Amino acid sequence: MITPLTKTSSSEPASKTRAGGGAKEAGRPPGKEDAARRQRLLIAGIAGGAVVLGLVLLLILRPWQKPPPKLGGEPSKLGEFVSTSDFQKMTFEKREIYMKMTSAKKDEIAKAYAEGRLSIEDYQKSLLAAHLGKRLDDMRKYFAKPMGAERIKYLDKQLVKKDTKREARDHDPAAKKVEEEQDLLKDDAAQTAEISTWPPDVRAKYQEFIEALTERKKFHKEAMEAKAPKKATTSTAPTTRAN
Repeated sequence: MITPLTKTSSSEPASKTRAGGGAKEAGRPPGKEDAARRQRLLIAGIAGGAVVLGLVLLLILRPWQKPPPKLGGEPSKLGEFVSTSDFQKMTFEKREIYMKMTSAKKDEIAKAYAEGRLSIEDYQKSLLAAHLGKRLDDMRKYFAKPMGAERIKYLDKQLVKKDTKREARDHDPAAKKVEEEQDLLKDDAAQTAEISTWPPDVRAKYQEFIEALTERKKFHKEAMEAKAPKKATTSTAPTTRAN
C-alpha cells in the first residue's frame, strides 16, 4: 500500500535525477562556445596572415612603380623615365648606364619631342641626362689613357670632332635650330644638383676631367685662331682737294 509518505519519498530520486540531468545539459553549451570561439580565432588568424602576406608582396613587387624601360626600347619612354623619381632612386652605376643610353638616343628623343610624344619638362631633363652621359663616357675614356701625351691627344681629338659637327650644323638650318632650342633648355642648377648625388670619387674625377678639357679648349681655340686667314684690311687715305 502506498502511503503519501511513500509517494513523496519515491518521487525524490526522480527530482534529483531530473536536476542532475539539468546540470549536465547546462554544462554542454560552454563546450560548443569554446569550439566556435576557436573557429573564429582560426579564421581571424588566417585572414591576418593573408593581409601580412599581401603587404609583403606589395613591398617586394611595388606595383605602383613603373618598371624601368628597356635600354633598347622606345626613346620617348627612356626620356620620360630619366625624369622620374624612380630614376633618381637608382644607384649611380645604374643611372650612368641610362644616362649614356640617353646620350646615344639624343637625336631620337629630340624627334619624339618635336612630334609631341614627350613633354618639354621630360625633354629638358632627358637633355641633361644625355649631356652628363656623354661627359661621363668621355671621362672614362680619358682616364683609361696613360697620363701625359695620350690624354692630351684624346682631348684634342674630341675637340676636332666637335668642330666638325659644328661646321655641319651651320650648313643645316634645321639642325642648327634644334641645337639652339636645346641650348635654351640648359639648366646649370639641375646639373649641379645631379652631380652632387654622385659618389665622391666620381665627382673628383669628373672635376679633374672638366678642368683638363677647359684648359685644352683654350689652347685649341688659340691654335684655330692662329691658323685662320686674317681678313685683309683696306685703308683709304683722305683725299685733298686742289685749290
